[in-house]
Amino acid sequence: MSMTDDIIKLFELEDVRILEFSCTQEANYIQIEVPLKAHHCPRCNTSTQFIHDYRNQRILDRPLYSKPTYLLYRKRRYRCPTCGKRFFEKNTFLPRYAQTTNRLFFKLFEDLHSVASQKAIAAPLAISTMRIRRVLDSVVPALPNLPEILGVDEFKGNTNRTKYHCILTDLRTSKPIDILPNRTQATLRHHFRKYQNTGQLKKVKFIVIDMWKSYYVVLREIFPKAVILIDRFHFVRQAMWSLENIRKRVQKGLPKSLRIYFKKSRSILLKRADRLLVNTHVNEVRQRDVMLTHFPDLQIAYSLKEEILEMVKTIHDEKSARERLDAWIRKAEDSQIPELKSAAGAYKNWKKPILNAFTYPYSNGITEGCNNKIKVIKRNAFGLRNFDRFRTRILLSF
Repeated sequence: MSMTDDIIKLFELEDVRILEFSCTQEANYIQIEVPLKAHHCPRCNTSTQFIHDYRNQRILDRPLYSKPTYLLYRKRRYRCPTCGKRFFEKNTFLPRYAQTTNRLFFKLFEDLHSVASQKAIAAPLAISTMRIRRVLDSVVPALPNLPEILGVDEFKGNTNRTKYHCILTDLRTSKPIDILPNRTQATLRHHFRKYQNTGQLKKVKFIVIDMWKSYYVVLREIFPKAVILIDRFHFVRQAMWSLENIRKRVQKGLPKSLRIYFKKSRSILLKRADRLLVNTHVNEVRQRDVMLTHFPDLQIAYSLKEEILEMVKTIHDEKSARERLDAWIRKAEDSQIPELKSAAGAYKNWKKPILNAFTYPYSNGITEGCNNKIKVIKRNAFGLRNFDRFRTRILLSF
């Protein structure tokens, strides 16, 4: 095998003859041509080898050794002896009317699967960010199949002047299936009505959501037979918020030194009791007891917070969950503490989907992980303004 053949394999330029290779500080240059062979006229299909003339074209290829690489292509133009049609020879590396190779496009598409910004992707490839935008605009993701276990959540966005975007995930494959521009009822209905004549709606058996009313109203309407669950983190957070609000209320009436002490110790109140540290350097149990001893409201809220955490950890059937949740609601209402009564009201309003969360082992933890990756994409790009491009980047990155 000759050295030329090795170079052709190295550059993945099949059916091409390399005439010369040169390298400067700025770029690499490879002079190439396609071997002479008969071509068929695109007008009358006559086979011909008659060369009309040559044209020189500089084509951008994948970078080599961190430098732009250009193919200097000397391409033939044939003339049909029958009808006189003039046409260029065919090749396997360059699309029609393009000035970049297929390999560069595939490399660009591969890089778009990462979380890097458009500028960071464009610079090594020696292309403009506008080229990347055109590629993103040309990609139109197909309507995905609905999964058996659907996760619905939102994440903060800044495209199209919308505060929140909605993410739909397949909790079995741990990947998002689609991104919606907002979380309004109209948008949700419009999206899921696309599936009405496909038979896909019957596939969804379980749906995991947070305590956003629009989700429940629309999904109950669209998927009447699906089991809707509240993600455990979101209903436990109601008890956490109650405890936090009581702490803030209590510490407002304290001297400055105690206010600072309470504020710095907030994590101790939120931590599970069985995870508090007790050693020679730190005694978190004593710090917690100091805060709870003199404030009955705080003590009651802390006790109820621990109770809801213990329920999530130990109860896995609807009957026991219903009994314990009803008892929790009664305690919160009997306490006459406004913050706890508010949490009790939320639990009463969402009782059925909360009880489902105790019965079935599904949660939106995977969706929250997807949201974290989306935040990285946003941060690397310093924000994105075009929703369609943002959606395409998210779907490609997974």
